[in-house]
Amino acid sequence: MTLLFDEPPAAITGHRAHPEHKLEMVANACTFFRCDGCQEPGGGGGGRWYRCEPCNFDLHIFCARAPATLQHTLFTGSTFKFLDKPPQAEDGRKCDACGERVLGFVFHCEKKDLDLHPCCASLKERIVHEGVVFELRKETSHRWCSFCQNRCRKFWFFRCRFNGEDLYIHLTCLKKEARDRWEAMTFNRLSGADQIVHAGAPMIKSALQSMSKKTRRSSGFKHFGEIAHFVGRTVISFLLGNPMPVLFEAVAGPIIDGLLQG
Repeated sequence: MTLLFDEPPAAITGHRAHPEHKLEMVANACTFFRCDGCQEPGGGGGGRWYRCEPCNFDLHIFCARAPATLQHTLFTGSTFKFLDKPPQAEDGRKCDACGERVLGFVFHCEKKDLDLHPCCASLKERIVHEGVVFELRKETSHRWCSFCQNRCRKFWFFRCRFNGEDLYIHLTCLKKEARDRWEAMTFNRLSGADQIVHAGAPMIKSALQSMSKKTRRSSGFKHFGEIAHFVGRTVISFLLGNPMPVLFEAVAGPIIDGLLQG
């Protein structure tokens, strides 16, 4: 999936989803949009995307440059083909990463009947920041999400270990927080261009609070919490179709300080 990290062209001509006009790269931290390819949220946080201004047509970068096929390490032996529309199903189709409905562009594995939103498919299998590893995993039957306190035996989650204790966070939980914030901003109920990438901050704080008191009082926990917030912002940026690096901000520090008191 190297397309995510190549510098995208300033314009695309003759795209299959909008062949009549050129799509031009735009960047506006204050604008939020729904991708006309995958029908998923986008924008905010300094993101870039492709747009046809006369037609009000927008595409995530990855949706605009999606490869014809891809393979994902969490689905060994599966080859996903890029489709403009999901295959028909009686009850609709759900992304096998996040569990949400698939309404537009999709990566589909016909052999195993699997579907991935393009932005979910773009997620890195491992996020490493300052030596701390967050692994993307699937299908655990014996672990609880540190935020929602529910088990999820089918969809993806992130796992990290600190001081011998595991932290699990559902991808679905992160995505829901980002979607709620996106909807609030889209309908002008919130202001602040960068707030959307911080949508997961309360959730990450709650997940960290679920760890044992011994762990929360241990040396290095504050810094671990800052890293967890950074990873949360990174994941949300990918889910919004913005694979640009997320700048680490000191704002996470005060949020974590309260956890050390419990």
